[in-house]
Amino acid sequence: MPGRRRGTRSVAGWVGALTAAGLLLAGCGSTSPTARSTVTPSGSDAAASAGARVSTTSGSLGVYLVDGQGRTLYVFDVDPEGSSGCYDACATAWPPLATNGDPTAAGGAVARELSTSTRTDGVTQVLYGGHPLYTYAQEGAGQTTGQGLTQQGGTWWVVGIDGTPIESPAAASATVTSR
Repeated sequence: MPGRRRGTRSVAGWVGALTAAGLLLAGCGSTSPTARSTVTPSGSDAAASAGARVSTTSGSLGVYLVDGQGRTLYVFDVDPEGSSGCYDACATAWPPLATNGDPTAAGGAVARELSTSTRTDGVTQVLYGGHPLYTYAQEGAGQTTGQGLTQQGGTWWVVGIDGTPIESPAAASATVTSR
């Protein structure tokens, strides 16, 4: 019977290994349509859980708003007042500035201009002066290459500290200084 016991352990070992491998592979991806179409809002998870940060910087466009990672913040000129009209492919190219807490102001940003709105996709988006805020997925910190782009049925503008779009011509991505 010792041979039989060894065979049982071998089968049990294989079943356990296959089960573990299956669980591991299941965690690597999803075929859920919802998971594939989920938009990743801008801002790190840590920053979003503490409340998104809106600050200021200056460059060729003057003084304007940036997020906690120094990425330029934009408004979309066709958004309805106080809510977002940018979803799906639009929100992939222009991720909404999301928060899980109260947004905070730093630098020259004005705290009383900050508010939030719950999007139809369930994301809580930061607003400044009543305008939903976005970053541009093609940019890193300190860039303004999205300025004046016409995409997704409207024009994207960098946001000034007064909450209005800076509607000057697109500028080359300039080095900026954070405040």
